[in-house]
Amino acid sequence: MRILLVASATPSSKTGVTAHYNRLLAHLAGRVDSVQLVTPEDVPSLLKKGLGVLRRLAPLFGVNGRVIWMEIENYVSIWASVRRYRGAIDVVHAQDVTSGAAAALGLNKQVPVTVTCHFNDDPLSEYKTVYSLNDWTNRQLLKWYQFLFKQPNSFITVSDYIKRTSAFLRPEGVVCDVIHNGVPFPSEQPRQEDDAFSVLNIGTIEARKNQRLLIETAHVLCQRGITDVKVLFVGDGHQRAELETLTLEKGLQGQVRFEGYQTNIPAYLQRASLYVHTAVNESWGYSITEAIAAGTPVLALETGGIPEQFDWQRAGLLPLTTTASELADAILRYRGETERRSLAHTQLMFARDRFSIDNMIDKHLYVYRRLCRRIVSEDAHNPAVAVS
Repeated sequence: MRILLVASATPSSKTGVTAHYNRLLAHLAGRVDSVQLVTPEDVPSLLKKGLGVLRRLAPLFGVNGRVIWMEIENYVSIWASVRRYRGAIDVVHAQDVTSGAAAALGLNKQVPVTVTCHFNDDPLSEYKTVYSLNDWTNRQLLKWYQFLFKQPNSFITVSDYIKRTSAFLRPEGVVCDVIHNGVPFPSEQPRQEDDAFSVLNIGTIEARKNQRLLIETAHVLCQRGITDVKVLFVGDGHQRAELETLTLEKGLQGQVRFEGYQTNIPAYLQRASLYVHTAVNESWGYSITEAIAAGTPVLALETGGIPEQFDWQRAGLLPLTTTASELADAILRYRGETERRSLAHTQLMFARDRFSIDNMIDKHLYVYRRLCRRIVSEDAHNPAVAVS
């Protein structure tokens, strides 16, 4: 099989989407005939210049104009970029519905397309969370996404939660598979914990990730006279400066450190005593899976698709309404090495086979083969194709 991955997120963007398609590129290689990637960076040069001119005009129409133009630009870029692959691929695997619909129509609906939905809840809710859009723009986006969702042949969601929350946009009867994110699980989990008890948080620093809660928790611990718990934030984002200021205001320079964006995540996980995920909404929580695979015990708020990573005992899951004081209590329950090892073992035993990278790739290959068989079957029953 010849697989074409398409995405609106470019390789330089530091997002979970790019991490996901980079894993697909690495682990599909050798298991399919070819796997290639197309993003807006691959748009033909003349069109790229034209789109660049229009991009500079979009801000004149405010945030509503920027959002609408972003959708149009991503769609046109993918539509134009995939056309050179006509007759050269068997399956398109899109990482968002805009690029999936653009690829389907750019290839004249001759190649089956499946779309992985990485959004939280649904794309319309994400826009409403991030931008203050007027009613007209929200109505146009609804119509736009209803159109986009009609184009792919099937969908993949990274959690049962997202399959439920986005169902209103999918056409009735279309196949939607749940394929949980996968990571490599080493045969052993080497631990190199720091001498100081350290709490790690990984992710974009933004309101949805709720890192403020962890800073407030560090403050509560200090008020209780516990100053040897260190909090490390790995990641970057528009709220970083604000939270750094908050850290200074609360006098937590000795307890809280911002590491910025890092690529050597396993090294941080191996040194951490505890991984704490504070997001208030999450389609899956890839860094949780990474932490479990590294043998690092995890505490996480019970929201979105996160509970699907935990067994029936839900060890490590905390209520979404958890306060800073309650999170401090939870962290202190796992200060002992015995307690941490027990939690890490429970979480690892549940996740190892379910969320391995091999399992994830096997499920994707099944979806690709099913799409190819469907196209062959449809062609066999199509008189126009049969005659030719």
